[in-house]
Amino acid sequence: MSNTPITPRPRGKAVLSLALLATTIALVPELACAQSAAPVEGILEWFVGVLQGSVARSLAIIAVCFLGFLFLTGRMAWQGAISIVIGIAIIFGAAELVDAMKAAGGV
Repeated sequence: MSNTPITPRPRGKAVLSLALLATTIALVPELACAQSAAPVEGILEWFVGVLQGSVARSLAIIAVCFLGFLFLTGRMAWQGAISIVIGIAIIFGAAELVDAMKAAGGV
């Protein structure tokens, strides 16, 4: 058994190789994730479709029917009714509202 100390190997080549590999990967557009936002846009468009589609329409119809029953029984709270009507108008008019703000901002 010898008492020679263990000396570390020089790591210069390995570090240089890894740096070169990382730089190459970063400069290749496909690997650098330099792509369009199509997957994210698809998810957001689906979410807007859910919020403004048939689910939202059904919920709005139920809310208006609920207001009708409250009015029929004489327990209508006008503040709640106006809030529901304004909420429905904002939900279904959101796209036009955002487009109008965008046009007003010059974007």
